[in-house]
Amino acid sequence: MEGSVYVLTNPAMPNMVKIGKTTRNVELRLADLYSTGVPLPFECKYAAKVKYVDKTEKAFHTAFPPNRVNPKREFL
Repeated sequence: MEGSVYVLTNPAMPNMVKIGKTTRNVELRLADLYSTGVPLPFECKYAAKVKYVDKTEKAFHTAFPPNRVNPKREFL
């Protein structure tokens, strides 16, 4: 499935990035993430449209396992 993979930062979480995917517009995903549990909005540092969004996102996560904050979360 086509979609976008992205790398986000948040000033409330210095020295961390969030890697994720969406099949919608990245700006809509940023709006979703800015909820009551997050004090400041995320900023998109990188986004790319890809043909295989699930495989591409998984490759990103596989490339950085020792740096992940929690293996079940998308934060590095």
